[in-house]
Amino acid sequence: MWGIVDKIPIEIKSFWWKYATSEEWVLSDINFSVREGEFVVITGPTGAGKTTLCLTMAGLIPYHYNGTLKGRVYVFGKDTTTLGSSDMASLVGIVFQDPESQFLTMSVEDEIAFGLENLALPLEDMRERVYEAARLVKVEDLLERAPYELSGGQKQRVAIAAALAMKPKVLVLDEPTGQLDPIGKEEVVNVLQSLKKQGITIIVVEHILEELAPFTDRLVVMNGGRILYDGDFRGFFKDAEEVFKSGVPSPQVVELTLLLRRELKKELEIPITLEEAEQMLNKLIPVKKFVQ
Repeated sequence: MWGIVDKIPIEIKSFWWKYATSEEWVLSDINFSVREGEFVVITGPTGAGKTTLCLTMAGLIPYHYNGTLKGRVYVFGKDTTTLGSSDMASLVGIVFQDPESQFLTMSVEDEIAFGLENLALPLEDMRERVYEAARLVKVEDLLERAPYELSGGQKQRVAIAAALAMKPKVLVLDEPTGQLDPIGKEEVVNVLQSLKKQGITIIVVEHILEELAPFTDRLVVMNGGRILYDGDFRGFFKDAEEVFKSGVPSPQVVELTLLLRRELKKELEIPITLEEAEQMLNKLIPVKKFVQ
C-alpha cells in the first residue's frame, strides 16, 4: 500500500539544534538512521530531546520553529531543508501526545479527510483513503461521530488514521499513550502492532516499554539531547548501572531479573516479555508434580 522506496527512510547526520529561546543545544551530535519497515522505540527521561527529534524527523524543524542547526536530516535521500510541507507530509506523518490538539473538524470522517483536501484528489479517491485508514486503526464504525465525544484511545486512533490517510512512508508518534488510561493504551498498542505487520516504518517515543518490547526492532535511549544507546532491548537492560544512569524506568520483568541476579549471584538472561520471564522462573524454581 505504501510502496517500497530504495533509499533509507530516515538518516540524520551530525545534527545539532537549539531553539531561539534557548542557550543550550537541545539535540547534540545526533547520528541516527531507520531502515524500511523497522519499528523503533525512542525513550528517555523528560527533557531528553525526544519530542525535538520527532519534530526534526517530520521536517517541522527548522521550518516551523526558530533556532540554530548544524548537520543534515535526509528523508529517503532528500535533504529536509529542500522539501516543502506537502512533500514532507507524503513522506513522514506525525502524531502527537494530545490528539485533541490536532482536531479541526466536527466529525471523524472529516478529521481523517482534512489533510487530503490539500492534495486535490478526486472525491472518490479521498473517500477510499479515509475508509482504508479508518479500517487500519479500527474506527470505521465511528466515522459519523464527533471526535470530542470519543474515548481517549479512540481519539488517538483517529489521529493516527488522519496521518495514515496521507499514505506516508514513515509514521512518527510522540508518546501516543501518554494521556491514556490502561484500556486506551492497550487499544493504541494493538494498532501499532497491526501497523508493523503492514510493513509501515514506525518510530514511536514511549515509556511503556514492556508492552512494546515484543514487536520492537530497536530501542533508542536518549538523555541530555544525546543518544546513549541504539540497539535491541536485551542489550540495553543487561547493564543495571547504565540503566539507572539513563533515567529510563525498567519493565517489571527486567527489574525482577536484575533483583534475582543480585540475590542468586547468577548470570540470568534478561527477559523482555511476561512469557520469557515465566520460562526463566520455571527453570529457577521447577514446578513439582505431586501424584496422589
